[in-house]
Amino acid sequence: MFGKLDWRWIGIGVAIMFGLNILASLILVALMGDHLPAATTDPQDAAQAMGGGRLALVALIGIASFAVGGYIVGRKSPGRTILEPGISAAIAVLIGLLLSGAFTLGNLLTGGLLPFLAGLLGGYLGERQQAQRAVADR
Repeated sequence: MFGKLDWRWIGIGVAIMFGLNILASLILVALMGDHLPAATTDPQDAAQAMGGGRLALVALIGIASFAVGGYIVGRKSPGRTILEPGISAAIAVLIGLLLSGAFTLGNLLTGGLLPFLAGLLGGYLGERQQAQRAVADR
């Protein structure tokens, strides 16, 4: 479960999760259109302007993209670690914050915790699927 980290798969996981987040953003734009706040809007003001239902949809789609990315990494990577997808999610959040100009340590900690946990969950589920398939193939 917590074996030696494979940094190659962490890098692959970052690319997968960053790509899935871009796809999630495009889906959100298609679903919500002009109801999304500008990227430069203060996060608290953006949350207040969006309302509870829209905010929950944004959070759900974002967290799902990290869980799916974690599942892919957990399923495809050799070895038995679930930390790789979690680390990949945290790095993907870091890159997104840096690119958007919203990086602060507080934003990384608050914005990275749920994606990290979603990546761990997805990685765990992917590892379980990988183990079950290996048993079935014997």
